[in-house]
Amino acid sequence: MQLEKTIDIVTVGRAGIDFNTTILNATFENVPTFKKSIGGSPANIIQGTAKLGLKSGFIGKVSGDGMGEYILNEFKKQNIDVSGLCIDKTGAKNCLAITEIVTAHGSGTYASDNSSEFHHGTYLYREKTADMLITPEDINEDLIAKSKTVLLSGTAFSANPSRDAMFKVMEYAKKYNTKIVIDIDYRPFGWTSLEEASECYQKICNMADIVLGNREEFDVVEHTSMPENKDNAKSAEALLKMGAEIVIVKDGAKGSDAYLKDGKIISCGVIKTDIVKTFGSGDAYAAGFMYGYLTGKPIEYSMQLGSACASIVLTKIDCAPAIPTLKAAEEHRKNHEKELLK
Repeated sequence: MQLEKTIDIVTVGRAGIDFNTTILNATFENVPTFKKSIGGSPANIIQGTAKLGLKSGFIGKVSGDGMGEYILNEFKKQNIDVSGLCIDKTGAKNCLAITEIVTAHGSGTYASDNSSEFHHGTYLYREKTADMLITPEDINEDLIAKSKTVLLSGTAFSANPSRDAMFKVMEYAKKYNTKIVIDIDYRPFGWTSLEEASECYQKICNMADIVLGNREEFDVVEHTSMPENKDNAKSAEALLKMGAEIVIVKDGAKGSDAYLKDGKIISCGVIKTDIVKTFGSGDAYAAGFMYGYLTGKPIEYSMQLGSACASIVLTKIDCAPAIPTLKAAEEHRKNHEKELLK
């Protein structure tokens, strides 16, 4: 039995805690305080879609402690459906990110321990965290049945049991004619190898209706199939042949291109911005694009709204809290419409 589609979008994957720096041009040692918020790409996107006005829901697993409780209650305050949010009972910790902004363009790099030197950027705590312990049995079938769209984070496929749970989400989505959006969201941690990631990404992208990613992420997808390819159109063509309706390739300052099933290519520029940091802008773009798409707006408008949301987030220290309201995003889009016409 088909349930009424009362939810516009559900995102699936990690809901973490962000501790963002409160000052610029400072290493961790010199940051006096941090500001907390809910983070993680799918959690950022769903907070953005809710703020823009879509009926939004989330599927994932959080820790059974104060951090998980904070995420649950904050989602409720934002009118996000939490019927798909599970609480871990094993004692696993929640995923956590701590940020510093030494330089704007270096802010999106990951602090590493594979060198004798100290590295700076974003500090990620992802080892055996609660989000990766979600199982197929945890997945709320009714929530997927009621949703027009599910957006899955590629990172959630990096290891089991989460990988099997994500495939269960896709199985339910196919069953209930719920559109599947894959946000490639590649992070090297969790995967056993680049080859494993590439093969898994090819499988899931071939099952998607919409695929979102940047050029570097498409390079990962194609690592075992088209390793020499750097042509966005060729990347899109391969997925469109497998059934995708829309493939969006984001390419930094060059803007973004949408490749459609009917052969049309739509390009969108970027808004010149005084960048404070780089992380979080891709999630804002996805939120803005999905708002436009799910409200029946033209693809051109949807991409422009996504770019407007992204440019605003680039000027702020945090991520999800910086995603604008629809009114602010639309005003920003209109003010910079000429720049967006790539």
